[in-house]
Amino acid sequence: MTPKDSIEWRNRVAARSLLSFSWRRPVRRAAAVRCPLLLVVAEQDSMAPVGPAIRVTEKAPRGELYRSRGGHYDVYQGGVSFDDVLRVELEFLHRHAKNERAANDSFFS
Repeated sequence: MTPKDSIEWRNRVAARSLLSFSWRRPVRRAAAVRCPLLLVVAEQDSMAPVGPAIRVTEKAPRGELYRSRGGHYDVYQGGVSFDDVLRVELEFLHRHAKNERAANDSFFS
C-alpha cells in the first residue's frame, strides 16, 4: 500500500466555492430552462435548502421533483434512499430519452 492509498478521504468544500452560489439565483432563471429537469430533494436535508429546489421545479416548464427519504447523503450508495432515487432517475431518463428520440425521428422523416 502506498502512502497515497492510506490517506482518508474527507468530504469538504472550499469556502470560496460557496461565494459563487449567491449570484446564480436558480429560482429566477428556472423559467428559461427548456430541457427536462429532475430535482431530487431529501426531506431532512440539513445542508441544501429544500424550498428553492421546490420553487425551481414549479417554475421550470419541464421540471419534475422527487422527494426522497432521509438526509443530504441518503441518496448516495449505501443511503436509505439510494435504490428509490436510482429507480426515479432511470425512469426519468428512459421517459425523456424515448420522447426526444421520437421527436427527432419524426423531425428527420
